[in-house]
Amino acid sequence: MDTEQEPDSQPARKRPRIDLGVGERKRGKSMFGIVLGTLNKAKIEDKERNASEAAKKRQMIDQRLQAKLRKETDSVRRSEEAKKDRNAANRKEEELQLKDSIYKLRRTHLPLYSHFLCTSDDIQSIDSMEDQPSSITPLALPTRSHPPPLFYLPAILTPAQEAFLEKRKFKIKEAAESEWSTFREERTAGINEIKDLRLRVADEDARKKKEKKDEAEADEKAQVNKDEDMTSDEPKPSESKVEVRDSKTEEKTEERESKAEEMEVDVGTKEESGMRADDEDAVEY
Repeated sequence: MDTEQEPDSQPARKRPRIDLGVGERKRGKSMFGIVLGTLNKAKIEDKERNASEAAKKRQMIDQRLQAKLRKETDSVRRSEEAKKDRNAANRKEEELQLKDSIYKLRRTHLPLYSHFLCTSDDIQSIDSMEDQPSSITPLALPTRSHPPPLFYLPAILTPAQEAFLEKRKFKIKEAAESEWSTFREERTAGINEIKDLRLRVADEDARKKKEKKDEAEADEKAQVNKDEDMTSDEPKPSESKVEVRDSKTEEKTEERESKAEEMEVDVGTKEESGMRADDEDAVEY
């Protein structure tokens, strides 16, 4: 059988082409123009908004907030650094105190061991002792072993033992003084470092106190200005109200004076009528 496939006899379909007429093109251009106009309008409004007083105020407020944030961040960073410096100074001071006690003890006690022999000492003859340099550190104590090393001093020393002790005394004394002088230099440098750290901490504390004082003064000044603004904004009595009050007081005084005059006239008429009645009675008798 023939397994070959025959090629597709149907032709490939062409994609239909959209025919845009003149009306469609004009419509597209008009829509594009509307979009551009909207964007330009929004841009102009944004510029006007930024140029307005409210935008300026908002910008000033943003700048103040950013400055305040930077100031607070810097203050927090300085506080953390001051805390680290304080801890470092305390730690350095404790280390120097510990080392000072250790080196003082070694300086005073190690030369005392040089007067005694030890069971771990390798005492050689005088000639071999002078020719062969010792590889053991003079200030090193004997290592622990079983049985443990013991210090002793014979009643009568041999010449080799005497030479060994004299040599060890000299070496231990020289090594102890050298160790102490080296530590003194280290202690001086450590004390200067501690002083610098303490000074930085003191400066930071002084800066904090000054900032608090300035903030308190600024708050007090702002409160005073606020009170002054509130008092200035209170409504004051106008001249017309004052004139009305004066006219009312004048009217009241006039009324009082007129009432007093009427009362005086009534009293006078009553007295005259009483006198006439008395005269008539006297005539009748």
